[in-house]
Amino acid sequence: MSEFLQKIADHREAILLGEIGALLHMFGKYSSEFLQANSLEGGAEDSHQNLKHLTELEPCLRDKGLQGKLRFTLSGREEGLNEDFTDFITKYSKRQADSALLKLFNTCHRMTSADEKGVVRRKQSKVDMWITTPFGYRVQKIDLDEIDSARAKMDCDLAKLFASFLQGTLDIDGLHDQVVTILQKGMSKTLGETRQPANDVTLWAQSHGVASLYKPVLAALAIGLDPCPRKPDDELDYSNLRWRLFGVGWNGLGFVQRGRRPGDILKRRDIVNVILKEVEQLLEVAYPIGNLFYADLNGAFITFPGIDDDKALELVRQITRQLAQTVRQESDNELWPFFTLSRPRRTLTTITREIDVRDRLASIPRIATFLRMEKDTGPPEEHFLEHSPYLEAPRSGEDICPVCQFRNKREFRIVNNVGRGDEVCSVCRDRRSNRQKDWHDKRHGQTIWVNEVADENGRIALLTLRFDLSRWLSGEWQTTTWSQTLEEWARGERLVSAEGQVVKGLKELTSQGRIQLSSDNLYASALSLAEWVLNNPTRTERKAVLEAFLEKGGGEYELAQITGLLGDVQGLYGACDAQSLLKFYFTQHPSPPRLMRIWEETEAFLDIWLKCLEADVFAACPQRLCFKPVSQVPGVQPRRTYRITVPGLRPGTMTVVTLTEQEFLTIDSLDKFEFTSGEERLQGLAAVQAALTQAPIESWQDDDTGQPLPDIRQSVAVEPSSFGAEPYLPFITVARSPVFCQVLMPATNRASLGLRKLLSLIDERFGKVRGKLPLHVGLLVAGRKFPLYALIEAGQQVLSDPVVQAGSLQHPWWDTTAHAADAFYGSYPTEEPASQGGHVLTGLVPVNAAQSFWLTPGYFDFDFLGSTADGHRLVYEDDERGHPIRPAVAYGHLRPRPLPLHRLSDLFDVWDSLVSSAGLGKTQRHQLAEGLATKLEEWKVLEQQEVSPVLHQFSKTLLRRSFDNRWTALSSDQRCLLEHAAGDGLLLEALELFQHVLKEG
Repeated sequence: MSEFLQKIADHREAILLGEIGALLHMFGKYSSEFLQANSLEGGAEDSHQNLKHLTELEPCLRDKGLQGKLRFTLSGREEGLNEDFTDFITKYSKRQADSALLKLFNTCHRMTSADEKGVVRRKQSKVDMWITTPFGYRVQKIDLDEIDSARAKMDCDLAKLFASFLQGTLDIDGLHDQVVTILQKGMSKTLGETRQPANDVTLWAQSHGVASLYKPVLAALAIGLDPCPRKPDDELDYSNLRWRLFGVGWNGLGFVQRGRRPGDILKRRDIVNVILKEVEQLLEVAYPIGNLFYADLNGAFITFPGIDDDKALELVRQITRQLAQTVRQESDNELWPFFTLSRPRRTLTTITREIDVRDRLASIPRIATFLRMEKDTGPPEEHFLEHSPYLEAPRSGEDICPVCQFRNKREFRIVNNVGRGDEVCSVCRDRRSNRQKDWHDKRHGQTIWVNEVADENGRIALLTLRFDLSRWLSGEWQTTTWSQTLEEWARGERLVSAEGQVVKGLKELTSQGRIQLSSDNLYASALSLAEWVLNNPTRTERKAVLEAFLEKGGGEYELAQITGLLGDVQGLYGACDAQSLLKFYFTQHPSPPRLMRIWEETEAFLDIWLKCLEADVFAACPQRLCFKPVSQVPGVQPRRTYRITVPGLRPGTMTVVTLTEQEFLTIDSLDKFEFTSGEERLQGLAAVQAALTQAPIESWQDDDTGQPLPDIRQSVAVEPSSFGAEPYLPFITVARSPVFCQVLMPATNRASLGLRKLLSLIDERFGKVRGKLPLHVGLLVAGRKFPLYALIEAGQQVLSDPVVQAGSLQHPWWDTTAHAADAFYGSYPTEEPASQGGHVLTGLVPVNAAQSFWLTPGYFDFDFLGSTADGHRLVYEDDERGHPIRPAVAYGHLRPRPLPLHRLSDLFDVWDSLVSSAGLGKTQRHQLAEGLATKLEEWKVLEQQEVSPVLHQFSKTLLRRSFDNRWTALSSDQRCLLEHAAGDGLLLEALELFQHVLKEG
């Protein structure tokens, strides 16, 4: 084993115990006493550092044997805790830290919770205390009556685990795994900071964020390196810790997309998830250098020691061999891993750029195993690590597997109506078989058969959802969320006394005219304070001015803290100017736990939407039919699929899968089948059952090759008493990550209902950040025989162009009345953000419909793919206003696609009006669409300003003629909506989407 890895392995127990100490250090906040002390009513003492909250666990934490396990060498001297493990709880603050380990730990704590203390925030009532999401949605109410009993049980469970560990009956892996499980489950239900709007960070997220920073620090100590720079006097500069992000990347999206069948795709998705878990286990437990910070289908990012470039490179070289072996082994050499390492920084907002770099590298086919490393200074470097697997050329009688496009297989040929050779390689065949076995064990869930997904028209829809979190993970949008308002700050007791006078610490500076405080211009007053701090190096006076930004009881600064605090500002916003200092005190910070909560919430949103599909959209599940032949069918094989022909059953063959030699199951959408029995016309499952009862199966074909089974000489009758029906969910979750989701579902009705549920969920959970959180949605529809890999690839291409990520100045599209009254989330920027550091406070004003704001909307696009070449239409560019357009879709001068996502609700309203009781029939709708499209095509040679007024009048006339006397039966709102939609292309888009793509109505 290499030197660095050996040292980390030797200190593995100590590192994991240090992480556990970090996870426990705020355990006392899991108490009704803490919550009440920080509630609006008060009436209790904040004693979260008191060990009374750990009555069962305290004896274990005081065990000297446990203390002795936490030892590291620093500056040639052994370092540990001065007393025992309770030091993590009772001494984690800066003034109490009495050992090097605690001083380092304090910095990690401060870097995760610096914005949770010291500023004027709104307290919550103890009877109405909520955990919110980073987007302002109240997601969970805290019940103070249940907190103490839950904590007592956790205390007891933890004590048993520690006792077993100290007795030697539980190893460090078991202790770490079970402690993390217990704490995550419990501490996710309460808060470390109860006041608004900091109540978006749970106690677990805050504690885990501290642990994720402390762990790389301990790893650096284990290697024998300084975890932070040294001062001129050779003392460690504890407040100047830095961290890197280590990325393990691969082309997971491409890997999933190569599957030819849903079973292939789902198995590949499972493989990626297994690899992610193994990477996490290797880097968090086996060689604990950090914690998982972010993961998706294309890889993972881990917190990493902020050590010097050469040492960081050496550590990466030593650990990547095992990581590369893990990725290749689990993927059978189909995933080709590479690695990235960020520059050491004091914040982790570099994750946005790291993800972008990773995804660009992942798109390179057959990439070698190398490291892209950002040095502390200078341009990035690329370091070759090892060769990728050898690609063996096919030999005589072999070709390339069409699924993996990687391994060789025997050529497949049809000889005398019998298939010979292999359709796919042995690895892909085994994956497909294993996935079918997994499906067989839980058949009532999502299907894995495209035929069961297809609607009665034989069409399938692929919905692709893509969040753009780049401006959230970079911290940009946090600079538009107030952490304290200027008005509340001005009323704070650290600035103005109860008598309305400037407090003593600022009075002299004010009287001398060195700072200007004015009740008429609060922003100018705050700016005056910030500019004075930056222009005057005297630390004593700086201390008094900086403390004016804090609330009473919010703490005081030590003189030694001032330099580090300004360094924090520099790290967060890329500069330490007056604007950055104000953002530090008045807006939310992109702290590690808040960044984690951001992508956790988008992941939770996607999960909730998928559950809505299951519970609401597919509440009435279709059914499949199980049956048994009266005699054994020769030549069939278990878990193989066949197409059978039953006389009189329309529209043709039906697909079945072999469960056993004597049992078959339909895997087709039965709604499309019809059968006439006497004078009765049957449909769906009843039609299939009647057909199988009255007529024998006359032919069997292999579903893969289309060749008839050679050993079947006569028709096969079905046992009438063998029928059994079972429900299933006719949709397939193809891919899901924190920011990306693809779902196959029936095109007609179900797809549009799924979109309606999506819009409702967006309004509910993201209402306070409208225009700030882009969710892009693509809908592609194709026939069920369309190549699945091509459909998924096209779905990945929809709205993935950088042009849709751009923001622009535009008027809000929602009712802003209530939104503007929100003190924390109701302000929006009136200008573009700076190149770095986000938005400035002067540009933030309460949102209103009469003013333009800088917004980043989501978009919606759709299309029907008749051939694989149609995917080339999914190309975007920006128009003269900077808005994205798709050149392939145009009605004369109108380029309506992609639509802003919020206009999708208008699209539904237009369609609902067209098909309402006073609406148009199918033929009339077709005529209306043709009339508008034809006229727009004729007018496209004219200038747009000439067309617009004529088009408006023409569309009104055409609409009234189409509706005839039913026009007046529509409400005035419906008439206005239809006339406006006809003029801006939305009417044509509604007719195209619902009549031609989805075929509704």
